[in-house]
Amino acid sequence: VHLETKGDYPHNGLAGLVFNENGRLYFGLGENLGLPYKIVAADGSSLAGGGEGGSIYHCSPDGKDLKQIATGVWNPFGMCFDPQQRLFMVDNDPDGRPPCRLLHIVKGGDYGYQFRYGRSGAHPLQAWEGELPGTLSMAAGTGEAPCSVIFHQDELLVTSWGDHRIERYQLHSAGATVKATMQPLVTGDEMFRPVGIAIDADGAIWFSDWVDKSYPVHGKGRIWRLVPKQKSKDIATGLPLSPAELRSQNLQENPTTAALADDDPFVRQAAVWGYAQAVFQLKSLDWMKQKDALTRLGILQAHRWIGTKITELNPEKMLADADDRVQLHAIRWIADEGRTEYTETLRTKIKEGKVSSQTLAAYISAVSWLETGAVGAKQDWLDQKILVTLASDTKASPEVRALALKLLPANQPGLSTKTLLQWIGGSSGILRFEAVRTLAQRTDPLANNAIQHIVQDKNYPDSIRAEAILGLANDTTKHYDLLVRLSRAKETAVRTEALRTVRKPDSIQRKSSPNITNTDAWLAQLQGTADIEAGRRTFYSKRGGNCAACHTVDGRGARIGPDLTHIGQTSSKAKLLESILQPSKEIAPMFVPWILQLESGVTKTGFPLNKITDKGEEQFADAEGKVFTLEPVSIELRKASDQSIMPHGLEKILTDDELRDLIAYLMSQH
Repeated sequence: VHLETKGDYPHNGLAGLVFNENGRLYFGLGENLGLPYKIVAADGSSLAGGGEGGSIYHCSPDGKDLKQIATGVWNPFGMCFDPQQRLFMVDNDPDGRPPCRLLHIVKGGDYGYQFRYGRSGAHPLQAWEGELPGTLSMAAGTGEAPCSVIFHQDELLVTSWGDHRIERYQLHSAGATVKATMQPLVTGDEMFRPVGIAIDADGAIWFSDWVDKSYPVHGKGRIWRLVPKQKSKDIATGLPLSPAELRSQNLQENPTTAALADDDPFVRQAAVWGYAQAVFQLKSLDWMKQKDALTRLGILQAHRWIGTKITELNPEKMLADADDRVQLHAIRWIADEGRTEYTETLRTKIKEGKVSSQTLAAYISAVSWLETGAVGAKQDWLDQKILVTLASDTKASPEVRALALKLLPANQPGLSTKTLLQWIGGSSGILRFEAVRTLAQRTDPLANNAIQHIVQDKNYPDSIRAEAILGLANDTTKHYDLLVRLSRAKETAVRTEALRTVRKPDSIQRKSSPNITNTDAWLAQLQGTADIEAGRRTFYSKRGGNCAACHTVDGRGARIGPDLTHIGQTSSKAKLLESILQPSKEIAPMFVPWILQLESGVTKTGFPLNKITDKGEEQFADAEGKVFTLEPVSIELRKASDQSIMPHGLEKILTDDELRDLIAYLMSQH
């Protein structure tokens, strides 16, 4: 097999070569700079592409029967099979989307990345952890620049070139896939950069060491051997296939529409692959007649895998689908195929009805891509001119206008305080609320004066005045006397918000404080009627949970921690409370902070934002969501932290009522 392309840089060759138990050769091609390419097998068969991310292929051992089996990766540097013939791959990450990934590769899997939308991996039409419908999540996050993965004694070993270590991963079942937890096996300094790895007959681990961070061959490389203290007598059999994995194997041969609607995305993917192989059966299914949205989506995925053009399947109906997931799939498909004839259709759909923040972002970024063929400077994929125009468009639905306002920075120059005040005084409830919420976040003197007026003006509804009080929390010293007066107000919402804003952080009193590990006791203590709107204000208040410093809900907030827009669908009340009380108990691979040891002797902890300033400095966020910058050369050592960047001790800052309200607000997010 050989690669034909004009793309030429160190990462775009064929890589990750491995044979399965039947002797078929598996290999990968990286994102190839987005340039056109052709992979040609020895029998003359070929596969071509360009613009998408990296993909996984296999062929017979003599170079025949070339097939693609997965896509959406960055650079597939290493692959291996475990004894159960699961295929694992380590994936170098895009520039702006940590961490690198350990992937369980399944047939037909789309792992979300596409180079056409930029190197970052954070564009609204890219996914890195299954964020987009039809894409799959990682088994685990890995260290920086993983190069190889092998199976060894029921675990996986991964070489991390950038984090100077060899990592061992213990696997556990997770439905129709597996997840993994990591522990370092070997750790070195800046001059230790493991790359290739192998196991000999005696169980010793051999690995190469590139030593220096420069790419050109420099002659400094080393080879190491790690000898076990005691040779294992057991034959490694690997993690047994789960019932869901066994079911998925059957679905690849015998797909059902019921499986397309399964809660497990890897089960759904098995059925998608099955239908993609049974083309006659697939074409007998009318996606528009399916009642379940996931079934509609699965049929469309299978069509896309076999090369059906979107124009053959009525894209207008997809965009009009009642389910966001079908709309998102259609938007991505239209953009991927470069269907500029649908630009105006997308523009029209932006203004109609109620859409989610994710869908609106996809619509706008797709329009920008189709019109310019570019992803925008400095990762600004959401054209703010479009958002300002949309928020001001009286012909657009109030829901869409309000959502556009959420997605805009509070201090956006095209959005004046005068305009916001007009909307606050208007009749549209949803736009009115978002306008006062944006006004509360602005920092100009006119906005500050307007907020002080609103909180005291009883002509405004109590709920609007309570929202405006959040703006006073930016400087409680300056507004102390006003807040004290408001804390005596007759209106419950106004009084409650003012009291929270003016109180001291250490003044919380409660009858009992169960151990934070006793979630059941806390659930019992928080029983009672919750106020969802008060919970929303707790989420955004700097004197409350201050959750919005790191988290986003439906477009409003910061994108440092996980997006909580749909947390009510994916989490139970107990699990949500546990994550608040014990934020470090389970840290998602996408959100692991780093301990940074500096040349000066100072140690900092921060979450990497993967943005570089004009001065070449790296940006990080601390536990309060505040951004700090460091020169790369000033960082002597980086290592993953086992402590979440999310602040501990929120139960000491929030009352029982506030915790109850906050959880109720988050659980209401669907």
